[in-house]
Amino acid sequence: MNTTILTMKDILLEKLPAEGIIETGIKGVGLFRRDNPYKKRPQLYNPQIILLVQGKKNIYLGDKTFVYDPQHYYVQTVPLPVECEAVIEEGKPMLGMVIMIDPQTIGEILFEMDTEIPPATRKMRNSLYNASMSDAITDAALRLLKTLDSKNETRVLGPIFLKEILFKIISGENGEILRELAINNRGFYQISRVISKIHENYSRPIEIQALAREAGMSSTAFHASFKAMTSTSPLQYIKNIRLHKAKEIIQNEGEKANAAAMRVGYESSSQFSREYKRTFGTTPAKDRQTGSVY
Repeated sequence: MNTTILTMKDILLEKLPAEGIIETGIKGVGLFRRDNPYKKRPQLYNPQIILLVQGKKNIYLGDKTFVYDPQHYYVQTVPLPVECEAVIEEGKPMLGMVIMIDPQTIGEILFEMDTEIPPATRKMRNSLYNASMSDAITDAALRLLKTLDSKNETRVLGPIFLKEILFKIISGENGEILRELAINNRGFYQISRVISKIHENYSRPIEIQALAREAGMSSTAFHASFKAMTSTSPLQYIKNIRLHKAKEIIQNEGEKANAAAMRVGYESSSQFSREYKRTFGTTPAKDRQTGSVY
């Protein structure tokens, strides 16, 4: 383990004496610690970049597996229900930094870049990837962490080092997937817009054909493009989002299954309970007793 990673680990342990997530004061950047491993389980991931200093996570999407650890960072460009597995050794908590992806910021960085960036391909592909961590990225991440002891440095220098991290990722391995958020892949942009609409309206009736029209695609092209990006069909994606939102409501607000089902758009509480157990391997009632789990 190089000295940069060791120094980052020391800073994160100081900032996070216990398990949890904290904000840094830099927009979109958080730090997290997890002490205990867990086996593969469903989870809703939002668009984000994750840099790990210690520990390992396996992300499963369809038949693909993405691993991130201190040697690999993780990028996800649209919200996706995935399956996660945390690999944590006893006495060595998982430590890392999460950066929420803002397409506008990505676009601004691309606009400012003088060197020519290869255009994004028109071929649709998965909206997440992992890539090898470079010294340039860890060095910039360490500089960002070192600003956190001073409010003025956090406010003034933090965004500069964040921009440096994003620049290195955009211009690095598989960075074209992230660039497609902001430039000329029309299909990627249209499906991303549809996904945003689903998240804004998941509790209301949603017609798949209306989503295809929103994307400006035929039904066949829409289904193929959607599955290429998310590894699932539009209908299954909507169902998964509703179930994950219901799980949040049940665990964080203590809502009962019937009420949570209605809030996320289910008309049948029995169907909701069946699909909930099939997805999460437990019942809404048990999750309500468990409460919020980081």
